[in-house]
Amino acid sequence: MNSHKFYLLIFLFAFSLYLSKAIGQVSTKEADSLISELAGLQDGEKKIQLLNDLALLFRELDPDKALIYSRQALSLATQLQSISSCAVTNKVMGEIFEFKHNYQPSINYYLISIKHYKTLDDKNELALLYNKLGHIYITNHYDYDQGMVYFNQALENAESVGNKKEMATSYNSIGGIYYYQNDLDKANVYFRDALRIREEIGDESGIAASLNNIGEIHRLKGDFNKALDFYNQAIKINETIHHNHYLSINYLNMGLIYSTKSDHIKAKNYFLKSIDLNIKNSDTASLINGMIELGRHFNKELDYDAALHTFEDALKLAIEYEDLNGQRDASQGLSIAYDGKGVTKKAFEMFKQYTALHDSLFVKTKADQLDELHSRFAVNLKEKEIELKDNEIALLQREQKIFHFRQLLLLLSLLLVIIVTILVYSNLQSKHKKNKLMMEQEAALSKAKQELMEIELRNKTNDLTNVALHLVEKNKFLHELKSELKSLRNAPVEQREDRIKELAINVQQNINLQKDLDDFQSHIAEVNTAFYRKLKTRFPGLTKNEEHLCAMLRLNLSSKEIAALNNISLRAVEMGRYRLRKKFDIPSTYSISDFLQEL
Repeated sequence: MNSHKFYLLIFLFAFSLYLSKAIGQVSTKEADSLISELAGLQDGEKKIQLLNDLALLFRELDPDKALIYSRQALSLATQLQSISSCAVTNKVMGEIFEFKHNYQPSINYYLISIKHYKTLDDKNELALLYNKLGHIYITNHYDYDQGMVYFNQALENAESVGNKKEMATSYNSIGGIYYYQNDLDKANVYFRDALRIREEIGDESGIAASLNNIGEIHRLKGDFNKALDFYNQAIKINETIHHNHYLSINYLNMGLIYSTKSDHIKAKNYFLKSIDLNIKNSDTASLINGMIELGRHFNKELDYDAALHTFEDALKLAIEYEDLNGQRDASQGLSIAYDGKGVTKKAFEMFKQYTALHDSLFVKTKADQLDELHSRFAVNLKEKEIELKDNEIALLQREQKIFHFRQLLLLLSLLLVIIVTILVYSNLQSKHKKNKLMMEQEAALSKAKQELMEIELRNKTNDLTNVALHLVEKNKFLHELKSELKSLRNAPVEQREDRIKELAINVQQNINLQKDLDDFQSHIAEVNTAFYRKLKTRFPGLTKNEEHLCAMLRLNLSSKEIAALNNISLRAVEMGRYRLRKKFDIPSTYSISDFLQEL
């Protein structure tokens, strides 16, 4: 058993050494060349391109440095108002955050990039970005419905321009959703569609991935021979093109099959081959996953000592790299191994740790989903702000053209009279006019925004008043209906049925009174948020009912209408008005409604 532990420790040591060495040797020559070229450039599209190239160069080995370059590129692209540069730079920012497993900002930047590419009508990039978004949703948020929406959008854009590579990616990803939902037959259809397209375009890496996915379908269906055949085809291609990441996945899946078939030697060998490749690839997440599958295999074979060593090393690595999923799975494996060895106390401790991590991941997933909803709202708001800013920029550009034309005329006049002093004076005057014009425009824009907000508030207030009157009419109708029903007792039998039909029609037209009342109360609270805030500031001693009465009085509703809306007596409303007048210290000659509207 010690040999297992020694073997894994050697791998972990080699992995750490390899990773630190790789980070220290990040394409120094290429980076130095780009930085040197960057130093001699003026602000422009070329500089943005070089900054993005540096960001991509450092993305995997030093993401924080990559973000610095990418933010510089985004700032310059925004300053130059270059839509194409903004589109590319936001995409690069999204890719960096995705590599850092910080998915919420990644989603935000991808969505902003999509907005710019829509403006450019670049359907190839739109297909690529929608596929990226869908991938984030199904692998990190587990929101299959939203993922399916994005993949279908990617497929639609890819098909419109004949982009077969992205079409294959979309088919493969849609198949992945059905795979996660355990609809293996549908998944198999989409995986095979992706394989067909990839074979048409000669995408060897994609072909190997599709073969692996179809092999997974057969593995889960229990058809191990077919699964092994597809895995071996994928392995042959990945070995040829040296795609070690996908090759490690192939080895892992082979290990799972042989583990299920209880072929301990082959299973362990394939798991270790997968782990070895992940170490060489510096792929921490896949390394942790491979070690966990190996540990599960040891537990299945009742080799609990080897399982303990494997899961302990996996747990240390998962903690070091803050991989909560790895920590959870390793804790579960340790709990099973300790239980198998009869160490009940330790098994229980690990099970408690597993449960806590499982709950934490559940909470995190829900929080991420909530953040994503906020993100969509924020992106929509940002788009509106950008649209407004674009309009302002267009206005300024027009003003600048007019200004330049006037300046040209002025210069021609000054050349005729050759008076330098007049030229200087005219320039000063022109600048003064420009500043004054900009101040007037800003004042006009501010005034327009204020007027728009006031109109919106008045419209909402009018809507509330109309709803209130409508509800009063409904309430009045119900009282009339009550009286009518009482009178039916004494009506002749031949008239009753006709009258009842009429009443039924009227009732149908006036149903849902309580829902309308609830909606009305909710609408009052929404429209009067700012009013309530002012009211509480000036009169902190008011009760909730008094605040509500103030809102209705502010709508110019009569006491009778307020009583009908709240199902209380007219006297209760009058007493409420009297108490408010006393608290507000309003003279009897002054309307309380006017007072509240001016507040």
